[in-house]
Amino acid sequence: MYTGPNHLPVFLDPGALHQGTLMTLITKNDMQYSMMVDDVSPNLISFALATIRELAGSDAQMERAYRIHQDQQTPLRPVIETDTPMESHFGQRDRIDEFRTYYARRLVVPTAPLRDNLVAELFQGDKAPLWMGLFACYGLPLVHLSDSMEVKAATYAKQALALAASNLDQDLCALFGAIASESRQRSALFGPSPMSSTAGSTTGSTTGSSSSRSSSRPPPLFVQAVLPQQNKKWTRDPLSILNDLSQDGRLSGLSLVLPGYVSHAQYGRPWSTQPVVAQIVLESVWQWDLAETVNPLDALEELGHVTVALACRTHKAGADEPPEFDFFLSFLPTLVLSLRMFLGGVRRQYPAVSEISLVLIRCLWAQIVLVYILQLRPKISAWPLPAAAVSREEGDFLLRDFYADTALSQPRHQDAFYLRALRTFAMLAAMDLEPQWTTRINDAAILFQTSWRRWVGRTSDEPATVAIRL
Repeated sequence: MYTGPNHLPVFLDPGALHQGTLMTLITKNDMQYSMMVDDVSPNLISFALATIRELAGSDAQMERAYRIHQDQQTPLRPVIETDTPMESHFGQRDRIDEFRTYYARRLVVPTAPLRDNLVAELFQGDKAPLWMGLFACYGLPLVHLSDSMEVKAATYAKQALALAASNLDQDLCALFGAIASESRQRSALFGPSPMSSTAGSTTGSTTGSSSSRSSSRPPPLFVQAVLPQQNKKWTRDPLSILNDLSQDGRLSGLSLVLPGYVSHAQYGRPWSTQPVVAQIVLESVWQWDLAETVNPLDALEELGHVTVALACRTHKAGADEPPEFDFFLSFLPTLVLSLRMFLGGVRRQYPAVSEISLVLIRCLWAQIVLVYILQLRPKISAWPLPAAAVSREEGDFLLRDFYADTALSQPRHQDAFYLRALRTFAMLAAMDLEPQWTTRINDAAILFQTSWRRWVGRTSDEPATVAIRL
C-alpha cells in the first residue's frame, strides 16, 4: 500500500472488503442479462461494480450502481450448451452468451487451479489466439481480465474471455500477428528475455494445455524485478514518436468517420481500408524498439507516462475553454494498468506468458498509436498546473466527493469510466519509481478530478475541444 505524502486515497488493497455484495451482484447480472446490450455496446455492470469495489466504495454504492445499469440491459435468452470447441466462432458478437457458458465450464475445473485454466485458454486459436481479443472492444476484455484477478471472481473471468472471443477483431489480429511474427524473429536472433528463465512451472505448450502451477507465491504486483542494468532499454521514447505522428502528412485527410475509435467502423469505413494507418502503426512499434532484455514493468511504466499525457494534455488551450477529456484517450492509462496487473499476477508462474510479455506490450503500444491516430492526433501540450490548489496532505482528496455520495446522486459518480480513470491515475502514481513522474501524474489526476464535466471524442458532430490535427 502506498503511504507517501500526497493526495492519493488509501484504497490500494481493499482485501476482502465488500466481497459478498460484489459477488452477489456480479452473479445476478450473469444469470439475468446478456453480455451485450445491443450489437455494439457491452454490458458494463461487472465493470462498474468492480470499479467501485477497487476504490473501496460501499455496499450501498454497488447496489445503487447495479440499479442504475440494470434498466439498460438486454434480458438473457436461453443458451444452447455445446462441448464443441468454439475457436471457429471467434469474432461473432451474437454468440457472446454461448461463449460465456462455454468458458464457465472450461475455467471452473476441480482438478486444476483457475489461473492455470485461464492462462491456457488465452492461447487457444491458431491464426488468432484468444489473447489478441483482450485488445478488442477498445480494450475492455483486458480490463475485465485484470479485474477478475484482482477481485478473485471466476464469474468475472469467464465474462472477460467471452468478451474477448466474441469481439475478436480481424483487423487488430492481422496487426498483432505481424507484431508477434517479427517479435519471434527478434527473440530468436537476440535470445529470450531473462524473465522466462526465472519463471516457475509451465502451463505446458502455448497452445493451451494446462498443467501444474508453481508452488511458490508470485511476487508482489508493484515490485520491480531485479535485473542487470541495461544501458539502452529502447531506441526512442514513445512520446516523441507520437509528437512526430501529430505532424505526419500521410495521415492528413483520411476518408474515415472520425473522431471515434469504434464509431467509424459502423459506417463501413474502418481504419483497415486505409493501408497507411497499419503501416504507420507498425513503423511506430519498431521505432520504440524495446530491447529483448528489457524488464516488462519498465516498459509499462513508460507507457503509463505516455497515456497519462494523452488523457490530460490534449485539450484545446484557451482562456474561455476549460479542459476536455477524450473518452478513448482517457481509457488508455487503464489499459496500461490492467496489463501490468495481469503480467504481475501470472508472468512469473507461467513461462508461456513470460515469453509473450513483450509481444503483449508491443501490441498495447500499437493500440495506443492506433487510438491516437483515429482520435485525430491531438497536440500534446506541456504539463499543466492543477486546476485547483490542493494540499498534498489531504489524503482522500481525489475521492472525497465519491465516498460522501453514497446514493451516487452525482452523474459523474454514475459514470464508471470517470471513476476508473481516477483509480488508474492514483495507482500509476503510487507504482511509479520516478518522483518527477509521480508528481506529474498526481497533477494530472487533480486536473481531471476538478475539471471533468463530460466525455468527448466519440462522435464527429462534437465541437473540437481537443487539439486535434486534421
